[in-house]
Amino acid sequence: MKTKICAVILTVTLMLLAVSGLAEGAASATNAQMLDTMYTLALNAINQEDYATARKYLNIAFVYCDRETNPVMYADLLLKQACIDVIEGENNTALLALDAALTVDPNLADAYLVATQIYTNEADFADAAACLDKYIELSGETELYETLAQLHEANGNMDAAQAAYDKFVAAGGADSKEAGFQAGLYRMESGKYAEAIEAFSAYANDETYGAGAMYNTGVCQMNLGEYDKAVKAFTASEELGGTFSGLYYNRGICYLMTEDWANGAKDFTRSIETEPYVEDAKYNLGICRMQAGEYAEAVAIFTELIGDGDKSSQPAESQEGKTVNDAVYYFRGVCNAALGNMEAALRDYTTCIEHGYELSQSYYQRAQVYAAMGDSEKQASDLESSLNAK
Repeated sequence: MKTKICAVILTVTLMLLAVSGLAEGAASATNAQMLDTMYTLALNAINQEDYATARKYLNIAFVYCDRETNPVMYADLLLKQACIDVIEGENNTALLALDAALTVDPNLADAYLVATQIYTNEADFADAAACLDKYIELSGETELYETLAQLHEANGNMDAAQAAYDKFVAAGGADSKEAGFQAGLYRMESGKYAEAIEAFSAYANDETYGAGAMYNTGVCQMNLGEYDKAVKAFTASEELGGTFSGLYYNRGICYLMTEDWANGAKDFTRSIETEPYVEDAKYNLGICRMQAGEYAEAVAIFTELIGDGDKSSQPAESQEGKTVNDAVYYFRGVCNAALGNMEAALRDYTTCIEHGYELSQSYYQRAQVYAAMGDSEKQASDLESSLNAK
């Protein structure tokens, strides 16, 4: 009897197990169907830019997706959630979702791509570059090495930028001519001016790159203090059709540094007319006019910069919040004194002193004005102040 009972119990148990297995299989099929349905509805909602609805379906999909048995799908759900977070400006939440996705599926390349976008938008170029580098490793999309180079460049890491760009070239992303020119740019941007000049020299007469190569050569020579050479390079760029913003301004600086006031004035005038460095170009134009002895013209330029017109007795603070380089007052004072406009020169030097600009020189120059006006007492006081000024 005991044996028969045991046999009956065993049979019942097996039957229950069989029924249970069928139930689990049916449930598994139902779960898979629900997961597929929710996933599809979420994607449709994302495509329709209905992100609230997409979130609702994604949340339901998580219920039917087991991260242990279906890690790829689970990670993809987290990725979709992160994408919506990015679209809605929730970058921190998105990064948490991406971290979770990569914990489940470390080879989810797109997670690194989304993270790259987030870090780029936040100007965190170091982390953006690290994520993009990982994405390229996982996806094999070598054309993105060019973007990786740009991220390193934005982060100021020119050596890393060059290395990434070399990989871009090696993968067939650029021809040798373009690659050589870009190498020159990276050397220039990293302060290796002599090496950059050598790289650009190969393109001096090139139809495509010639104007750019000569302009960049001029910038490098300018940074090396080789102003005469820089003038020739900028002129060569202009003759090759270069219309680079900064060509006239930079060449004007070179003329100024070599005391070629007339040509400097011409270039700063053209810069004012065609380039965005208007205030700086006007200031330097004023310096050229002053150095050339054209004091009245210089005063007019400096007065335009200050914006006080015939009300030059007003302090800078009263000029409707206009920010003025105190050097403009100083040099206008020099020009006014040279023209014999002593009252105007006195006002300019006094403004410099009130602003604490070049106190020793400003006191000394005002002392000369007082001497010309016959006020020896104030002259002596300012000379004393010039000696004690810090």
